[in-house]
Amino acid sequence: MPDSMAARPPGPIAIVAHTHPSISKGGAEIAAYSLYMGLRRIGTDAIFIAICPSSERSRLMLDSDREFAIISDQVRYDHFYHLSAADIWRQLKAILLRQDVRLVNFHHFLQVGVNALRALSVETDIPFTVTLHEFLAICAHHGQMVTRPARRLCNVATPVACATCYPEHSRQQFGARKQIIQTALMQAAGFISPSHFLADRMVEWGLPRDKFVVIENGLRSVEGRDQRIRPISGAAAGTVVEGRPWTFGYFGQLTPFKGVDTLLDTIELLAKQNDIGRKVRIRLHGNLIGQDAAFLARFKAVLDANSFATYAGPYDNADVRKLMLACDYVLTPSTWWENSPVVIQEAYAAGRPVICAGIGGMAEKVPNRLAGLHFRVSDPTDLARAMSEAADDVLYKALCSGLPPVTDQTDMARDYLACFNRLVQPANAADTVRVPRRRTRIAV
Repeated sequence: MPDSMAARPPGPIAIVAHTHPSISKGGAEIAAYSLYMGLRRIGTDAIFIAICPSSERSRLMLDSDREFAIISDQVRYDHFYHLSAADIWRQLKAILLRQDVRLVNFHHFLQVGVNALRALSVETDIPFTVTLHEFLAICAHHGQMVTRPARRLCNVATPVACATCYPEHSRQQFGARKQIIQTALMQAAGFISPSHFLADRMVEWGLPRDKFVVIENGLRSVEGRDQRIRPISGAAAGTVVEGRPWTFGYFGQLTPFKGVDTLLDTIELLAKQNDIGRKVRIRLHGNLIGQDAAFLARFKAVLDANSFATYAGPYDNADVRKLMLACDYVLTPSTWWENSPVVIQEAYAAGRPVICAGIGGMAEKVPNRLAGLHFRVSDPTDLARAMSEAADDVLYKALCSGLPPVTDQTDMARDYLACFNRLVQPANAADTVRVPRRRTRIAV
């Protein structure tokens, strides 16, 4: 067993993510990388460790000698029990000991494997925390808490209900899955959730409430909000053009889970209105990679048939502000509970209200009629109703004025450090990082 934390000089904090942003730009990896950058910006020694599938190795781009990659063979990863091959832990342990890491913050246990978390607690004295980004511990269906194949919202996971979704696995296997994952997670010093909704679900599942802290995801940078009432291309700031179409933008992965099916249905409903092209524009931004042929065919057919809706292609997160500024509203029609979609923070940073499904973390992050509008999940008729209601200058101005402040990466890093100090009690108080305290949001 290595010497205790108190006996060795403080080393860096390791942020571990299930992939690197140069490979994938999902919310969890962006949040993890933003935290890493924020810690370094405020003067805290930090390293970033990404799990990189061997098939994606050519796309990996590490920006400094403080970033590390663990190469994984996906064939050897058990996605049901979330157990990784032994070499993942060996690679991780080598990096942690070589860098003399004093604390590990995991963003996801996906690709790392819960067995690696368990080994960390058994073979070292390095404490760790886990940031949860969805319900993967509870739900085998990609952590979405949505049934298959019907894709209905699931409120409580039980071995019987889960075996109904996955008949290829028995109730006993689902019971074992929960025990394996829960036992590993219980070794954590604490848990961070970007939403109270997710924290409450995890507590109901069996994790201790006193180990939870709720901290909002922070963006890499937050510029001043756009002050225009409506974004007018080629016109002076503050100018309103009479009769100009209202523009609604979708940003994110183009998948059924993200509600793109609902949005396509809504486009077809709106197309039945007279002169819709003069009233509305819908722009879809995101990546179509990995979708099945039926989804791709329908996506193309709906957009080809309706000129007021356009596919703008994939985008880089560095460009998201500029793209959102060309819209009036940002749409978040996800059909699962979500947790704290980064796209909502990005919309607020750009000064744009959000129209979202009124469930889960989305409803928590978008106060209805204060910072945006809600609609009934998976209901294209109600989404069309919300978009019609949103096309009002008085309401739009009120919603823009009600947008909440946005956390940037340095604020997030300070909140995380305060969390680490609360959850991790080193033997020597001098080892504790002292930072200017902000109000850390604690789940209640």
